[in-house]
Amino acid sequence: MVDEQTARVEQRDLTMATSSDYTATTHARWAKDMRETIDRAIADGRTDALCQLLSGAGANDLRYAARCLIKSSPETVLERAKEWATHPDVTARRMACQLVPGISRDTEARAFSLLRKLVNDADWTVRDAAAEVCGRLLCREFPGVLSILHGWRSDEAANVRRAVVIAAARAVHRRHPERTEPLLKLIEPFLADRDALLRKNLGPYALGVTFLRHDPRITFEYLVRWSTSNDEQVLWNVAMAFSGPAAAPLVKKAIIVLRKLSLDPRRYVWRAVASALWKLGRRRPDIVRPELSRWLEDERRIPVAREALKHI
Repeated sequence: MVDEQTARVEQRDLTMATSSDYTATTHARWAKDMRETIDRAIADGRTDALCQLLSGAGANDLRYAARCLIKSSPETVLERAKEWATHPDVTARRMACQLVPGISRDTEARAFSLLRKLVNDADWTVRDAAAEVCGRLLCREFPGVLSILHGWRSDEAANVRRAVVIAAARAVHRRHPERTEPLLKLIEPFLADRDALLRKNLGPYALGVTFLRHDPRITFEYLVRWSTSNDEQVLWNVAMAFSGPAAAPLVKKAIIVLRKLSLDPRRYVWRAVASALWKLGRRRPDIVRPELSRWLEDERRIPVAREALKHI
């Protein structure tokens, strides 16, 4: 019986491995075929048909096609990007995003004028592609692009403001610690922004996933400073910054901040604290559970503790 079970397990593992290898091989072959198709279309001068060929393609293929176009005819990049940025086809507009990094730096203002429209596109895939390109450009030309994005912070379109947050999250990196503080200052005005999509990209993602991972020391200092605000949206972002995996190594310090925020009587704030604590608690139950048990003896913190403990 044991031998039969072992044989079944081994056969299952072999099937899974074979299936995985087949999938990887098929994907690699498909990617190679797609790139060969892109190369032929550009070599034959069929650039107008390129977007149709790329319909449904992933970001890597779009970036590859854009690099090939930029290399083959750099002098036409700006005009083609302008044309495709207003094209009714979504793939064309996604391609316009990928062409922007190839636009001459002498026409940087015009390039960002295009991006400003694309980050506010009706299609979410175009908006995300344009925001990602903003981040790439910020990494490449930090001081100049930082100045441009400062001007976007007061834009009335929430999607444009969100693009600033996404770009900042992409640009922060442990290899460039000198960038952390300017980037935190860049996104600071958005802490009080109530737009639903923007706040999801700010506290839980930009702060909780990228900033705390790449530069926990400076980021934590700013979170402590922001925790003194009386604005409930600011406090929500601070609390949610501790809900990501990067907060786990800082759990003891995070609890000090969350302990203070847990006393806020506003449901919007203390629910964010509870959310952060149950996510921290799943990663570090040895520290969070005893803390929450103590909170159950404090009538001011009982709702927070109960809510968090339900999910740990």
